[in-house]
Amino acid sequence: MVYIKDKNILLTIDKFLSMRKFVLLMTLLVAMSVSDMSAKILQYGVKGGVTLTNLTLDTNFKNTFSSDNRAGFFFGPMVNINLPIGFNVDAAVMYAQDKIKYENEAGSVSDIRRIIEVPVNVKWSISAAKIIGFYMAAGPDFAFNLNRGGDIENYLKESMEAQGISSSLLKNETKSVSIGISVGAGLVFFNHLNIGFNYIIPVDHTYKYVIGETGAEFSSKTKRWQISAAYMF
Repeated sequence: MVYIKDKNILLTIDKFLSMRKFVLLMTLLVAMSVSDMSAKILQYGVKGGVTLTNLTLDTNFKNTFSSDNRAGFFFGPMVNINLPIGFNVDAAVMYAQDKIKYENEAGSVSDIRRIIEVPVNVKWSISAAKIIGFYMAAGPDFAFNLNRGGDIENYLKESMEAQGISSSLLKNETKSVSIGISVGAGLVFFNHLNIGFNYIIPVDHTYKYVIGETGAEFSSKTKRWQISAAYMF
């Protein structure tokens, strides 16, 4: 055992230990503050809901084809970034499925459209005592098409063959990504549960086909109404 008799050395050691405790305490407080701030700024959650689609035909054949509203669904993870003075930015990556029905004199077909939907919204919200709040939102909605046609393409080919037109003339010009503008509003309960309504206006075509060199075009745009529920952890 070693004994230190020099009081100056003992004082220095005591100061060093006290300083180390102070630094450790301050580091812990800063880490807790940053963690708490991060939790308030960034929230993760899950989102899902139902979709009602309304198809409009922008085509040379709109007088011979018609469409009908059909329901679909979507679900996936989301993130919300809280900004000052009531503004938020949220984004989600969701699997979505819409059902579209086409009809003409030759019959009808229900086409299932599968997409990965990535909505990005800027939101403004107000709340009363963090119990209930109201928000308005707007932003782009990106739809990555997992199936570019399918049933509708076969349906168009059959319709062409029935009219004596070679189906080999049909060219699929549907984009792999379609873009829409989403506007909506909703309620927030206890800063965690969001119930919202969105209307998505298409910017470009959902499906687009061109028949040979004639320039005759079959194209459609899908407007979507969404009712969603999201829970932020």
